[in-house]
Amino acid sequence: MFEWDRGNLRKIQAHQIKQEEAEQTLLNSPMLVYVQDVEGERRFVYYGETGAGRLLAVIVTERGHNIRVVTAYDLDAGQRRDYLKRRAEGE
Repeated sequence: MFEWDRGNLRKIQAHQIKQEEAEQTLLNSPMLVYVQDVEGERRFVYYGETGAGRLLAVIVTERGHNIRVVTAYDLDAGQRRDYLKRRAEGE
């Protein structure tokens, strides 16, 4: 279950990303890139694709049984190259 509120919706909308796109990316076998610790909270950074093929980074945290999207944004050129290379290699 995804957890949404005005705060995280505002953050993704600032990057012109819709809630559905962030959720699709997480449901389309995203690639875990790294885990970070932000003030004691583990955040997971994923690269993946929407159903329409848009390449996104989606940062999430786990809150109980829910997944909370912290933010999402389009991959930059370097991130795109890394993602596509790793996918081609079978990751």
